[in-house]
Amino acid sequence: IIYGGGGLSKMIIETVRVLGTYQIIGVIDDKMKKGTDVIGTSVIGGAGLLPQLVEDGVRLAINSVGGIGNYKTRLDIFQILAKEGFVCPAIVHHSAHVDPSARLDPGVLVLAQSYVSGNAVIGMGSLINNSVVVSHDCVLGVCTNLSPGSKIAGDVIIEDFAQIGMNATVNIGVKVGKECLIGNGATIKKDVPPGTRVYAGTIWPKYNPKKNKAI
Repeated sequence: IIYGGGGLSKMIIETVRVLGTYQIIGVIDDKMKKGTDVIGTSVIGGAGLLPQLVEDGVRLAINSVGGIGNYKTRLDIFQILAKEGFVCPAIVHHSAHVDPSARLDPGVLVLAQSYVSGNAVIGMGSLINNSVVVSHDCVLGVCTNLSPGSKIAGDVIIEDFAQIGMNATVNIGVKVGKECLIGNGATIKKDVPPGTRVYAGTIWPKYNPKKNKAI
């Protein structure tokens, strides 16, 4: 089953179809009318249907709720699915590449044309969107979200629930703290404390050219 019928679900459905490994039973979404078509896959009901699906032998689920700006939404879905007895496999688009020494935890999504390099560890439920680079020896925590085009250099740590915006770059050896929000196109050159918001198009840390140092 695909949990969530929004925009991300369309990308996930297409990814699963191309892989040819799984058969999609339907979409679960509490806010969409039963029978609604999501690019050829029907909404079959809401969360109340999960126990019946388990009884019928359905055990695999994909969480397609992105949780942009509010990671708790995505995390809540994982908890609901786990409570009902579902397993969330890691899904990798056929055009993406994951090196053999990298590790993907359950629920990880790696979308089209992305690259996960050697010895990287991607934590449970993390979303690696289109055209993302995760370089060697990176460690991503639980439910991190890397938006399209973001580039993560080697030996970077991205802690639980942090979100990296589109086309943002994170320099080698940097740590991005828990629950950080890194805006689109931002450049991260040094560690970012937990809970920090770095705005789109800016450089972290701020740079004062008159004093020739970061502030």
